[in-house]
Amino acid sequence: METEEIFRIILPILIVAFIAHRGYYTKKSVRPENDTLKKREEGLLSKFAGLLGMIGFISMIVYVINPAWLAWANAGFPLWLRWLGVGVALLGFALLQWAQVTLGKSWSDTPRMMKEQALITSGPYQFIRHPIYTAFLSILGSTLWISSNWLIGLCWAGMTILEVASRVGFEESLMLEYFGEQYREYMKKTGRLLPHLLPPPRTAARTPPRAK
Repeated sequence: METEEIFRIILPILIVAFIAHRGYYTKKSVRPENDTLKKREEGLLSKFAGLLGMIGFISMIVYVINPAWLAWANAGFPLWLRWLGVGVALLGFALLQWAQVTLGKSWSDTPRMMKEQALITSGPYQFIRHPIYTAFLSILGSTLWISSNWLIGLCWAGMTILEVASRVGFEESLMLEYFGEQYREYMKKTGRLLPHLLPPPRTAARTPPRAK
């Protein structure tokens, strides 16, 4: 089997595994709508992201059938970079599962605030505030390296970046609205999508003035 054929097998397995994982947890975590206090409504940005995802999916099928049809978008990446993409995707799946298990019943497929929802700060959430979205970017962004095709990779990566940007902005404002100072303190200790490279600066304790 030629190396290109191996990547043509890996790529659809990767996408199908991602869709199956999302579908499993979406079905598992169904909760009554009246448990929702506030949720995000899909806007134009999400619809455009969906369009990019559709183009990416169709392009992937074309690539699997006959990569020569997409030769005009070939990126010509070296083999080591393409295999690195596979490794990044696998790490993304590991992070995704870790975050999913940590959230448990607090997870929802749509950004929302549920009744009696707690602020989760354990597992990967002790390092980053949105590990699931980091996993999304790792898994779907790796399609660019694995396929070595600009059309496929940029469609999947573009879809993910747009959707993540929309979700993160809404979720951060939602968490600040409901958890207030607790979430602000949590934000100081964690990165949004990647861990802080340096520990957060300590706030110097103020010494009360002495009585004269």
